[in-house]
Amino acid sequence: MVNSQKKAREWRDLSFTSHDGLRLMGRHYKAVRVKGARRSTNKKGPNPLLCLSSLTGNGGEFHKLALFLTTHSKTPRDVYCLDYRGRGGSQNDYTSANYNSYVELRDILDFLVAFDLPHFDIIGSSRGGINAMLLASVRPAGLGALILNDLGPVLEPGGVARVLGYLANMPQAANWGDASQIMKSIYETSFPALDESDWAAFAQRYYKEQDGHLVASYDTRLALTSRHLNLQKTLPDMWGQYLALFNHPLLIIRGENSDMLSRKTVEQMRTLHWHSRAVTVPGQGHAPLLRDQPSLRTIGAFLAKHD
Repeated sequence: MVNSQKKAREWRDLSFTSHDGLRLMGRHYKAVRVKGARRSTNKKGPNPLLCLSSLTGNGGEFHKLALFLTTHSKTPRDVYCLDYRGRGGSQNDYTSANYNSYVELRDILDFLVAFDLPHFDIIGSSRGGINAMLLASVRPAGLGALILNDLGPVLEPGGVARVLGYLANMPQAANWGDASQIMKSIYETSFPALDESDWAAFAQRYYKEQDGHLVASYDTRLALTSRHLNLQKTLPDMWGQYLALFNHPLLIIRGENSDMLSRKTVEQMRTLHWHSRAVTVPGQGHAPLLRDQPSLRTIGAFLAKHD
């Protein structure tokens, strides 16, 4: 549970109304300017970072990354996180069919307008990577560097099947300690390097407090939007959308144990994109939590290089 006074110091809650009348939420982590910070070549300072979460996640999954970037000793930057409709603090959609990347893309575009973000970098984790590629396709102007966290143009059927398996069947949790243990029991094979604080952060992705109880942090009707997928056949790829990233510096992050993004796909992505770099997060699966110091430093250095 987040202490309200601490929360007030670390981020500001954002709220706006979607094109179809839903109340959507986000977070703004404001840069902490420190004496001696390097001046960016960008006259307006380092680009803010827009964080797009995973399928069932929300802005809270980027909390540690946001704190690292906003307090960076050389290039502190603002960080914005969006809770998709039906996730985190955002209102559930009345129509479950609207839980798709194209509707989410429109919400993202509305978010950029609502909070005056004409220039920004972007990180997309899992589902957020799909949304990042779509965003680059329709709104390349003002978009700087991109980071794809364990997501590429080709999704591995085994990983998709695993995600869909838990989507509507996440166990109930009696308290936050119980939630952490549930996460550990489900993901320990893919994330053997995590400690107890990491499992607690993992639990924040899937649960939230409501009326004194822990409930799913996402609308469980998300599972209904995937009924049309035939995992016995090759899933549609997104190489066409990936082309939209070619004019932007790209960092590809892959979990060592990922079952969603293959090494082969990463190699193809690197071969095609002239200005890309790929890193592997050891001991983590899909998708890396971006809480370990090497990952934080890598992301910070990449963004600073391309300001």
